[in-house]
Amino acid sequence: MTAPLLLAMAEVELRAADRARIDAFRAAHDPQHPLVPAHVTFVFPHLPIDEAAERAHIAAIAGRTPAIDFVLRDAAAVLDPLHPGTTHLYLLPAEGEPTMRTLHAALYGGPLAAALRRDLPFQPHLTIGAFSGIDAARQAAESWNTDGLAIAGRIGALSVCRFAGKTLERLERCPLRASPAA
Repeated sequence: MTAPLLLAMAEVELRAADRARIDAFRAAHDPQHPLVPAHVTFVFPHLPIDEAAERAHIAAIAGRTPAIDFVLRDAAAVLDPLHPGTTHLYLLPAEGEPTMRTLHAALYGGPLAAALRRDLPFQPHLTIGAFSGIDAARQAAESWNTDGLAIAGRIGALSVCRFAGKTLERLERCPLRASPAA
């Protein structure tokens, strides 16, 4: 049995119609659909060095980071560098993307610095499918992009999770700081 891995992700808040469309697609094309809802991963699964310190760090960063509004505007087929032969279908943010990158960078400071994979650049995304060939993934991306993709959403919290094989356990929810009223 492999040791459990720690990660931090944000379940995305979406309009009901957009959530239904994404969930239906994920149910058909994403093997992780039953395990985890639509999300953006900010701290990728890793063996924790000091779980308590890492969890406290994630909570502290979340507590001083404003909620992130975003708009997904592009679907892209992306080869998985860790699983040759697998191509993922990503929904990519335009609006909100720089703030997501800033949050990712802040999270990988302190006790998580050693867990950063410098060989895998961070691309904020929402994975909605996994395909065994790039052609099928490209076709799916094209179908999402045909009508001018614009899915607005919000990230209001990070979830610290433990991943062990085929189970995902949410250890704690770390709310992002509420945005000031406009």
